[in-house]
Amino acid sequence: MRRKLTFAEIARHLKHDEVWTAALFYGRATPTHKDIRQLAELLSLSVETLEEDFRSAGPPVRDVGNVAHDPIVGPLRDTLALYAPAIRSVVVENMGDGAISAPHTKVHVERVENGRNSDIRVVLESKYVQYQSW
Repeated sequence: MRRKLTFAEIARHLKHDEVWTAALFYGRATPTHKDIRQLAELLSLSVETLEEDFRSAGPPVRDVGNVAHDPIVGPLRDTLALYAPAIRSVVVENMGDGAISAPHTKVHVERVENGRNSDIRVVLESKYVQYQSW
């Protein structure tokens, strides 16, 4: 039986964020054994089947590929590129000279109602590591 589940519904079941859950289905995140058990239960699949599927898929894909023409990812990339110098300056001013840790980044997406139409809020939360002096 085909179940029409949203990433948000699956995420609630797995107790993860919906962006991380979507990344799991796109081969961009690695599930724990507990995640696989819970997902198998939700999807009425055997744990062994899912474990084999994730194992045979190999490690998560980390290449971002060509997203220039994607109507969501392209503008996000363009926005970050446009404001990158300003964002960097504000981060260094507030946090000191350092680096953002991509492996520690969490992404949250929210719908924002503003009366006439809907906007979107994308929040990036990450570990910030200060450069050391020696």
